[in-house]
Amino acid sequence: MHRNQCWSFLVLLAFSVSCLAQKEDWLPVTPQELQAKEVPGAPAGADAVRLHYAVYFDDNTLSQFYYTRIKILNEKGKRPEGPADISIPVLESPLYTVFLTELKARTVHPDGSIVEFTGKPFEKTIFKGRGLKFAAKAFTMPDVTVGSIIEYKYKYVYQRAVNSPFIIFPPDEWVLQSNLFTVSERFNFKPYEGGVFQSKSRANLEWDGAHITWVAANLKEKPRNNGNEVQLEAHNVPAFTPEDQMPPEDDFKPTVRFFYSRRGSSTVVDKAWQEIGKDQYDRREEFMGRSHGVREAALEAIGAETDPSAKLHKLYARVQKIRNLTFERARTEEEQKKENIKDNLGVGDVLAHGYGHSDGITMLFVAMARAVGFDASIVEVSDRKRRLFSKELTASTQVDTEIAAVSVNGKDLFLDPGARFCPFGMVRWEHTAAEGLKLDKKGGTWVKAEPATYDKSVTRRTTTGSIAEDGTLKGVIVVEFRGYDALEYRLDAIDHDAARKKKDLEDEMKDWLPKGSLVTMVTAQGWDDGDQPLLASFSIEVPAFAVLAGKRLLVPTSLFQSQHKDAFKHSERKYPVYFSYPFTEYDSLSATVPAGFTVENVPPQQEASLSYAKYQNVSRFDGHQLVTQRRLAMNGIYFPLEKYSELKGFFVKVQVGDEQQAVLHGGNVNAQKGN
Repeated sequence: MHRNQCWSFLVLLAFSVSCLAQKEDWLPVTPQELQAKEVPGAPAGADAVRLHYAVYFDDNTLSQFYYTRIKILNEKGKRPEGPADISIPVLESPLYTVFLTELKARTVHPDGSIVEFTGKPFEKTIFKGRGLKFAAKAFTMPDVTVGSIIEYKYKYVYQRAVNSPFIIFPPDEWVLQSNLFTVSERFNFKPYEGGVFQSKSRANLEWDGAHITWVAANLKEKPRNNGNEVQLEAHNVPAFTPEDQMPPEDDFKPTVRFFYSRRGSSTVVDKAWQEIGKDQYDRREEFMGRSHGVREAALEAIGAETDPSAKLHKLYARVQKIRNLTFERARTEEEQKKENIKDNLGVGDVLAHGYGHSDGITMLFVAMARAVGFDASIVEVSDRKRRLFSKELTASTQVDTEIAAVSVNGKDLFLDPGARFCPFGMVRWEHTAAEGLKLDKKGGTWVKAEPATYDKSVTRRTTTGSIAEDGTLKGVIVVEFRGYDALEYRLDAIDHDAARKKKDLEDEMKDWLPKGSLVTMVTAQGWDDGDQPLLASFSIEVPAFAVLAGKRLLVPTSLFQSQHKDAFKHSERKYPVYFSYPFTEYDSLSATVPAGFTVENVPPQQEASLSYAKYQNVSRFDGHQLVTQRRLAMNGIYFPLEKYSELKGFFVKVQVGDEQQAVLHGGNVNAQKGN
């Protein structure tokens, strides 16, 4: 493409961008877009580029509109899981039900012909890791060829949960970078025009400080006010390349965040947080003040118990029995009315109705604890699953989840009664080691729930089986999940039937085992009791687990695939290493070998150790069984780049230990046939 053609391409595209405005209709497709075989500024050899991306937020209608146009440049762009396979994130909010609406998609061929998407999206897990699961509405674009333009648009509509007592606006932020090079972007934000919040002329814009240099160097314009909206246009935005085991990606992308503050509020960070804390405290105290029947229920729950910790445990168990609407499927307003789900105006209503959202249940627990003499407080806590907390961003949306702090023997005990199945004495992992504002009438103080330790999340996998002469391993695996691992599995499966639970656990086991393994879940128990382990057993068959080489049988001493090796395969790294929470893995393998084989070599004990991580792998042969015991413990979550070399060295040793093989010698006539 000649230089003048490049310029006309961009000019025409920029013109088409400006046509979008609020109509939310398909943009015209220009002849230049249809015929382009490469795109100015895009990296050489790119499979596809994002020609246009548009976002329009309107806090008056609690809606967010998205528009994406992509050009397929070569055959690789059509590959499975590539740009033609669309995944639209399923959003979750502690205070809103979020509906995906007005989804439309189409393929535009170079000759201008159009193929509309007429299928139905399906829910798909697009990422799953320890404590993390991200779901999406997924579909494949129809009839995609090289040179096609694919485009799709949709809207999120936020519906305030009936029983959520407070209004917090959805998180409004423009994330300017994706995994594709983007030619042109346009962002619009229309702030809420009522209530006590700042006027449009004082809209707060917050650039992510860590990336302001990138933004200033690559964007011609910063956000600007245009009438009652804020707008931003950007061009030739590079693609973002993530790394395994990194902190939340959006913390490392150029981002514009919007937040509200009250008119006349201070711009000084500490003062602003103090004002937010006072406001949150007043509203929550008002809700907890409506407490008819709460004291009586608290006294009934604790009975004759006199030990403070045991009292709290009984109160905790009582409120965990409340129906938790936060962890149920999304319901429309019509469905809520049909089911007679009413507003809770105070903790007394939560108790009387027997249902509520997580914030209301947490406040009920605090009110009950206070009613029987405990010093208990609400803590508005950040969520490090979504983003790492930044104190400079004085937005209440950063601390929009409630946990409880109760003083026991002069020390705060942090509890999470609003998280279903969360064991007493724990909070969900995303709130551990995370900033929280412990509310009081002066505005509150900053606290942190204690970091989790490796013994609070344990997965134990016990395998017993036998190896056939052809190397196939058949047997049974019993898996025991405790602590955070168990909690996350329970919450993930909370609205699934038995068949879906079975499939999900089987898929998880297949991810752990070598490719081609056959897995059938036999039993699972402990789904509904957060204080007990979650247990599951599986029948497995692993073809070619052992390899016959002449008269020798090479037998791996470890069965399960490493979940961390991709994070440490490069000599250097761009982003910090991040684990959701500390963990321990115990693996035991007892495999009976074929008759006639004896041990020739068993690998020596493998070990690796850091101040925060330990690994051990020990194998032995007892005459007819190969027995391996493996333990991996990680007692940290966030590691800056200067720790990468040390971590890499540790996990290289783990990988080497996991790939050790025992060598057996012998075998009968059938085993030797053909060798």
